[in-house]
Amino acid sequence: MATGQVVFVSRNGGMIVVQHGDGFTLAELLGDEGAISVGDILTANWTEVAGETIHGQTQQFDAFFEGSWGNPRIPVEMAMRIGGG
Repeated sequence: MATGQVVFVSRNGGMIVVQHGDGFTLAELLGDEGAISVGDILTANWTEVAGETIHGQTQQFDAFFEGSWGNPRIPVEMAMRIGGG
């Protein structure tokens, strides 16, 4: 598990991009859309490409990780396309 910081949240709140030590991960929230904001610090296994639990300061979120990239451009573009800019 590693700590990361949210750098992008889609307009519908269902897609987030998290910066962590290995890059940027795109995650689709499964149920708690809108509960995470830019700047939030979260913990998870960011390099997984599967269903995972994201741990926030006071709650947990179910999510599906779409992948990780070395820069934010691709995951942010995907999040905007899927969940709105």
